[in-house]
Amino acid sequence: MALGTFTTKTGVYLRQHWFKIGLAILFVLLLTKKDLSFNINLRTSARPTAPAQSPQPAQKAKQREVLTDELHSPATMTETRPKSELFDLFLFRKKADTPQLMRRLDQMDEAVIAAYLKRFARVAVSESNKFGIPASIILANALLLSQSGAGTLATAEHNHFALPCTPDWEGPKAEHQGHCYRSYENAWTSFRDHSFYITTGAYAHLRKLPSTNYKSWAKALEKAGFAKEKDLAKQLIQLIERYDLYKLDQ
Repeated sequence: MALGTFTTKTGVYLRQHWFKIGLAILFVLLLTKKDLSFNINLRTSARPTAPAQSPQPAQKAKQREVLTDELHSPATMTETRPKSELFDLFLFRKKADTPQLMRRLDQMDEAVIAAYLKRFARVAVSESNKFGIPASIILANALLLSQSGAGTLATAEHNHFALPCTPDWEGPKAEHQGHCYRSYENAWTSFRDHSFYITTGAYAHLRKLPSTNYKSWAKALEKAGFAKEKDLAKQLIQLIERYDLYKLDQ
């Protein structure tokens, strides 16, 4: 009877003060959680102190952004852009000023050029001894105008000097791009005819030039209109000095 009365009074008390009881329980839980967190923090702080670390990724990213902005800022671009533009423009002009045949030759494999020079060096020296033409001029002329023997006239007609048809030419002929050119049985015949061509007729006066003065010959050929190629003398001299062809004249 006494137990039942106690239970009844307890139930009544809980119903009347449930809110206060709930708050008390919540408060106790909060205290317990805080204490647990505090204990965990104490354990964590007891570990050895880690060495100083580098800035966090976010900070690094921020620094990178600042550096990037500085590199690409209008002030920086204003300072560097004119130099690069002038350099590119200079290269473009130099390339545009380079004659077409020389430009093609510059793009050719050096091994092909070396093989061509080696193949016809003796022929050039032989022609020089017979006609008084610098061997360097003969070989540089053939190299440029035949494109190391890979040009159309050289491969199809064995014409290594792009010699055109003339009224006194009685040999084979071939038409290329609307123009008549001389055709030969082999490369040697082309070299021999070239020797006759630039030492007779309108070019006979060239024989008075020294056989070791390739610069005088180059300028004289251009002045006499030997080829339509722009700056012929400059190109021949450049090739002779680039590949040391002047040594063949000694």
